[in-house]
Amino acid sequence: MTATAGGVPDRCLSVVMPCYNEAPTVAAVVERVLASPYAGEVIIVDDGSTDGTPAILDGLDDPRVRVFHQPRNQGKGAALRRGFVEATLPYVVIQDADWEYDPAEYGSLLAPLLDGRADVVFGSRFHNSRPHRVLYFWHSVGNRLLTTVSNMVTNLSLSDMETCYKAFRREVLASFDIEEERFGIEPEITAKVARGGWRIYEVGISYSGRTYAEGKKIGWRDGVRAMYCILRYSEAGERFRHRGRLRPRSPAPAAIEEADAELADTLDNLDDAVNYADWIYSLIAPYLGRRVLEVGAGHGTLTDRMLPGRTVTATDLSARCVAILEERYAGIDDVTVVQADVDEAPALGQFDAVVLVNVLEHIADDARALRALEKALVPGGHLVLYVPAFEALYSDFDRRIGHHRRYRSEQLRRLVGEVGLEVVDLRHVNMVGAVAWWVLATKLGQTPTKKWSAMTFDRLFVPVVSRLERQWPPPFGQSLLCVARAVPRH
Repeated sequence: MTATAGGVPDRCLSVVMPCYNEAPTVAAVVERVLASPYAGEVIIVDDGSTDGTPAILDGLDDPRVRVFHQPRNQGKGAALRRGFVEATLPYVVIQDADWEYDPAEYGSLLAPLLDGRADVVFGSRFHNSRPHRVLYFWHSVGNRLLTTVSNMVTNLSLSDMETCYKAFRREVLASFDIEEERFGIEPEITAKVARGGWRIYEVGISYSGRTYAEGKKIGWRDGVRAMYCILRYSEAGERFRHRGRLRPRSPAPAAIEEADAELADTLDNLDDAVNYADWIYSLIAPYLGRRVLEVGAGHGTLTDRMLPGRTVTATDLSARCVAILEERYAGIDDVTVVQADVDEAPALGQFDAVVLVNVLEHIADDARALRALEKALVPGGHLVLYVPAFEALYSDFDRRIGHHRRYRSEQLRRLVGEVGLEVVDLRHVNMVGAVAWWVLATKLGQTPTKKWSAMTFDRLFVPVVSRLERQWPPPFGQSLLCVARAVPRH
């Protein structure tokens, strides 16, 4: 990073640009962004455009431009979430792919960040005397209403919460997760920045709004969602969402050893749960193909079932599990046992299927893990995930065995979609098990996988429950099955 003649850092800014069906404007906007002395990288996330936008983006020829394609339209929030992860420079700004906001004003946005006064800067369309296009009265009323309610909840004094132009020190964005898919991201970011105690400044910007005929996309439903998000992500809303729940946290080193021991006991107790293993295999078998990478193979319970007619590379991080697998499959040519992390998956070869059964929840950076696993799939191959469901079921037992989280269905869909995979099957599994887990683990604080309870459930309930769920998919379950297909890479 160099400096301009005035001593201001040059090329210090990551510009994150969500883009959906902006073929008429996107190339010219990118050109204008690249003309800014501050723009060190332009991260464009095409959010499943159906016009000529993808071809235009792929034709851009500048080393500072990086383009990422979402496999389907997910919303501005989803595109920004992907873009923020890819940003590498000290400061980050959001830029729309139309002419409503002018990249020539990056200097004004950056000034309070560069001189150390601010951590976050909002570009206000209302707090200035700069020119702006006169458009819809009721939009203006709606924006001011949402900003007022947001200020009441966050105790800020912003004049334009809904503005696109928000600039950040990169560590601010790393301090929280983005959950909203669409335009609800504006009140979500505002609430989380306020709760984080970050220093917020506001500067006036010009604004050249567009009409719906010119491509404006936000509508009244987004205003209703924004009002909901103001309350949802407020401090009181967060307390309500998580009241009475144990929250996942990163384990200390001593806890990791305890988790390994607890997990070993759990695997031992489940080794004889043959009906449950058969049930899981019946769910994943249609997606396996001939070459399978099994991540976190444990004791080989599922490996056995995948073997006929296939070659399996069975991996695990645990030296104990690897030793058991090596003894179990000694002399069997169709099984290769490897002690490996998920980051090493692409080096193991190309596979028709990558399978993780009750594994992803143990990985701290699950998004990074999925990006690595996607590289190990052949085009058209399947990533098969079987994970614990529902944050509300997170218990002390989850924590003891090293679960970082339990998943919601839309959260899992979003996660795999952001690494370029197309979801082909996503369903809840084992409704009865969810009720049992809620009673035993969450309410009574018991270990739900003790030998007697695992065998009772396996012998008495699984044969009936599995048949019922084949006919009537349950609305909730102890686990989630997610199958995603690898699409051809650009």
